[in-house]
Amino acid sequence: MARIVGVHGIGWSWRSREEMHETWHGALSTGLRNIRYADPESVTFEAAFYGHLYNGGTGKAGGDALYTAADVADGFEYELLEAMAREADPEAFDEESDGPASKGVVVRGAQACLSILERTPYLGGMTASVVIRQIKQVHRYFEDAALGEEIRGELETAIQDDTRVVLAHSLGSVAAYEVLWKLKDVRIDTLVTMGSPLGLKSIRRRLARSADAEPGRPPSVRRWVNVAAEQDVVALRKRLKGLYGTDEVEDFVVTNPLLHMHDCTRYLSNVWTARAVGAALG
Repeated sequence: MARIVGVHGIGWSWRSREEMHETWHGALSTGLRNIRYADPESVTFEAAFYGHLYNGGTGKAGGDALYTAADVADGFEYELLEAMAREADPEAFDEESDGPASKGVVVRGAQACLSILERTPYLGGMTASVVIRQIKQVHRYFEDAALGEEIRGELETAIQDDTRVVLAHSLGSVAAYEVLWKLKDVRIDTLVTMGSPLGLKSIRRRLARSADAEPGRPPSVRRWVNVAAEQDVVALRKRLKGLYGTDEVEDFVVTNPLLHMHDCTRYLSNVWTARAVGAALG
């Protein structure tokens, strides 16, 4: 039985449940020790790991394919790519400039967006192919019904009667939000979303596909804490409060190292994450 359940985000396809447990539990313990939590070593943690599920597919996010701008699909994928590029370099989208906003063809626009992202330090030297693969992982979560169901099923299995906290990073925050709306009889003290894309309009539209996922704090959760780094281009909307009910979310905007702006370990060891977990565990 685990009092804390963690669900990871994109980029864990070739890693393992054991690695996630060691990495997440270690980073969280660091944060708890920093705030002088009485006994961080006694905290039990369960890894809701689904990265391996992406290895069974082909095409979107499958295998080691090298993606180019031409592989960015119109619609959802391009929306995410452009939103990330806008956050990284807003001036490039000035209507008076010759930036991506003035491009008439999606592929040309995608290439311009990728060029912006590749020349900024935000993504830590990620190649265009890696950026596209991660966008496709998010897309596949929504469009591949069987995969989405398996991911949410993994989280449902991990959450037990004594679970007090759900820690959800990146895409994992989307899965956690949907699952916690579904598990109406579960009582979770605190949901902590970290580096979450839940503020994106394109994500929020897709949450509406489920009759169980409505705007606002899931009824199974007493407290919702959202932690977003200023530099994080995945958590484009840093504050969720206005989007998910006036008083339903406690937002904390933090600073992560530039080359690790979306790193789960930086979020897990953050003072606001540690304080939320410590308060929930008592």
